[in-house]
Amino acid sequence: MLMRLFNRLLARPLLPALVLVLVTLVAGWQATRVQVAVNLSGLIGEGTEGAQAIRRYETRFPPLRAEEVLLVQAPSFATEQALGALEDLVLELQFVDGVENVISLASLPAPGRSGSWLTGPELADLTPAARIETMRRLNPLARQLISADMTAAVIAVVPEPGQGGDALADRVQAAADGFEGLHVTHVGLLAVQRAISVELIRDIEVLTPAAIGLCLLLSVVLFRSGRAVAVIAIPPIAGLVWFFGWLGATGTAIDPLMGSLPVVLIVLAFSDAIHVYHAAIHALDDAPDRRSALARALAETAPAAALTSLTTVIAFASLALPDSPSMNTMAWAGGVGMALCLLSVLAMMPVLMWALGVPRAGGRPPRLFAGVVPPARRVARWTRAVPVVAAVVLLGALALQSQSRMGFRYADYLPRGAPVTQALAQMDAAGLGSDRMLAIVEVDPAAPLDRVTRAAGAIWGPEGADWAASAAGRAMLARMIADDGSAHALPLQLPISARDVPADQALNTLMADFDAAGLAGQVQIIGPGQALITEGPRLVENLRWGLYSTILAITLLVAAVHRSWRLALVALVVNLIPILGVEAWLVLLGRELTIMNMIALTVAFGIAVDDTLHFLNRLALARGDTAARVDRALTEAAPPMAATTAILLAGLVVTLFSTLPGLAVYGGLIALAVALALAADLFLLPGLIRWSLR
Repeated sequence: MLMRLFNRLLARPLLPALVLVLVTLVAGWQATRVQVAVNLSGLIGEGTEGAQAIRRYETRFPPLRAEEVLLVQAPSFATEQALGALEDLVLELQFVDGVENVISLASLPAPGRSGSWLTGPELADLTPAARIETMRRLNPLARQLISADMTAAVIAVVPEPGQGGDALADRVQAAADGFEGLHVTHVGLLAVQRAISVELIRDIEVLTPAAIGLCLLLSVVLFRSGRAVAVIAIPPIAGLVWFFGWLGATGTAIDPLMGSLPVVLIVLAFSDAIHVYHAAIHALDDAPDRRSALARALAETAPAAALTSLTTVIAFASLALPDSPSMNTMAWAGGVGMALCLLSVLAMMPVLMWALGVPRAGGRPPRLFAGVVPPARRVARWTRAVPVVAAVVLLGALALQSQSRMGFRYADYLPRGAPVTQALAQMDAAGLGSDRMLAIVEVDPAAPLDRVTRAAGAIWGPEGADWAASAAGRAMLARMIADDGSAHALPLQLPISARDVPADQALNTLMADFDAAGLAGQVQIIGPGQALITEGPRLVENLRWGLYSTILAITLLVAAVHRSWRLALVALVVNLIPILGVEAWLVLLGRELTIMNMIALTVAFGIAVDDTLHFLNRLALARGDTAARVDRALTEAAPPMAATTAILLAGLVVTLFSTLPGLAVYGGLIALAVALALAADLFLLPGLIRWSLR
């Protein structure tokens, strides 16, 4: 059936060619509507505990609003000029259109009255340094608003309902500009998301074309023919245009999880195109009819290409299992992207082969990677040693993999070198913390201030407990109580952005302090950052089960297609080795399994099995005994396997230059898995097949 389809396509290609050009032009037009949208909270589904905790808070307290948080730095605020400039800045921000309130050192009320303490008569006779020190000593909230060395202060700008967003951020920045001696940086969650958006756009504009360029360069080196490169390169590029067109037409925005998806799609499409072209060259050997030979080559390779795309679609589909809107969107987008790229390769290559007249009879496949065949054949004959080596490698990788830990690193989402990233690191170093959260303390009706006093002591030390018990503290706590009086909400800043420290370290320490104060079960910390930190490991666990389901589904698929449980189990062993090897590598580096790492492992398994499927496809087409079939499959499949792996590595390596650490790690881990997969497919798979089918 496939041969008849491709024969007709090669016989009458003009109309299909016109349709493909039209579709590509329409997709290119729709691609201009592609948007980038970053919402880190989208990692967390509405049904997760972190999201539900925020909703429960909003039924008892005023709703949380997305604040514009500013880090204000000066050589020292212990001078009249710098402290005066800070006060003027706060005053200026209060008059910005759309601002409801400004939280700063100047907004803390004086003990016993409602006016500003910083500018009040109580501190008027003190030097600026003494005023700040007094406020920090007597009010723990002041410690969250200005650093101990008096070089950094935090200001939170609360918008009026419906007034947040980029427009407000621009007005706030305009108001902050021009204060001599002050350096102001946006550091809140909104600023982080804006910085990520900038880098995602850069990745799409720079890294994706770079990946295409490297794939083109390698294709030129391999085939040394402009026409051959055109046949191989145009369909993947068109498929990527179709994908971007689909994103634009459906309004599906690109977010951090999807940032490297265009690169993955383009390199996989190049891989399929090279396998098809190699098959066409082999089919033309001694073939009297060029059209029939090309149709046969396309028909023989299309099932394997479809199967490799299907395995990657299955891997993407597993991302729909966790309760995470961002991952669920990536699952859908990844599947659609793979389908569009496969369709472009299978539909366009016959038309281009007809139009450009390549490959020609008498041509020879590239010899650049032919050198992998002889050593792979020799190793395949070691039918006793290969299974032992495979078992040792697999068990060793399993032993290391069992030591892996799950976690969440906020720093994975912070652009390297961006002003907001540097500012957050400076906040952590200055003791101000890099994320604003709330500790919800349930009130004991028999002793209304007992628990909140102990909680203040756990957060801020003995001075915090003394403050909570003082008249000034009680007055402040009265402003932090729930509408029904059942709980207090204590603001706190925690350091979560350090690159080499798990994000939950400070959070776990604080929760242990609450337990030690006898508050177990009486205090809950909430906030977007807390939800990401606590739900991150649970998402990783869900992704792990998604990986297991992907492995099971692909194993069953291989068994069904090749009607052999032996081949399916051999393929399973060979493709588990690169995935377990990557996870073992993370253990050796002392890194946790994070969300991005686990997504990379899942997608990597769907990609790593591609070479196995192409090899098994050639094995099924070969004739003779097992040894002869394995040798024939190596001759026809090994060079394009090596070539496509080089293409994959070249394309994925560009992701290492992304300033988003999570995307760089994502691409790097997939590249490592692909390299290990090629080694396993060349030097373990043939020997295991000969051993299992003897």
